[in-house]
Amino acid sequence: MSEPATTDHQPTITIDAGVDQLAGVRAFVRTQVAAAGGDDELTTDLVQAVDELVCNIVEHGYAGRPGSIDIAFIETPDEIGFRIRDDAPPFDPTSVPEPPLDLPLGQRRLGGMGVHLARALTDEFHHRILPTGGNEVMVRKRRRPSTGPSTGDATDGHHDRATEP
Repeated sequence: MSEPATTDHQPTITIDAGVDQLAGVRAFVRTQVAAAGGDDELTTDLVQAVDELVCNIVEHGYAGRPGSIDIAFIETPDEIGFRIRDDAPPFDPTSVPEPPLDLPLGQRRLGGMGVHLARALTDEFHHRILPTGGNEVMVRKRRRPSTGPSTGDATDGHHDRATEP
């Protein structure tokens, strides 16, 4: 993973397409949201959404082929979000149907929850095919009125926090 850079005043990281890079992605998202004053819930939701999307790009978009993924932090007075770009074959995640949540777990197909989680955890979810090919996904969450400082105890559902920078 490259060190965070700033492009057009947006902190950005570029990673190689590999699941071994996901801990660094989560740390980047957590750090940027905290620096922007995001609370624990906003942090947890964005960490999970970005992690799911990047994991899908690695597993399905590049499918074992080499590639890179750019993740940029986007901040406005009203929202915090991330732009994720790849050079994988074009794929529109907004076309993925909702999973059959009404079926018992034993009757559901394994997988298929990443895009659903990213949609459910964010307030905006947009995709476009880049002019050069590849994909761009934007996810954003609206800021909530501050209820005090973050405790820094947000969990993102992953157990590697102790190994992350």
